Amino acid sequence: MSYLIFGGVAKRNSLNKSVEYTDAVIVDFSSGPRMRCYLDYKFFVNGKAYHGSGKYYSKSDTLSIGDTVVVVYDRTNPNNNKVYRDYK
Repeated sequence: MSYLIFGGVAKRNSLNKSVEYTDAVIVDFSSGPRMRCYLDYKFFVNGKAYHGSGKYYSKSDTLSIGDTVVVVYDRTNPNNNKVYRDYK
């Protein structure tokens, strides 16, 4: 359990130190545990594609597949990324 907490804190600290911003394209919507909804996105850094997901608020969001969202990513590890609104 402490490994998961420490790992999450380490990822957040690394993201804070090396944060970059870019646009991502929404490629899908999915659901997870407890019927939570997520948006799945794809973005490119130096020509390489990366994927991520973020919270989707189905009652208030008007997002569609193909729309763009701002994401933040760790310039040293772009796999460490979040939708900007989840990062704030």
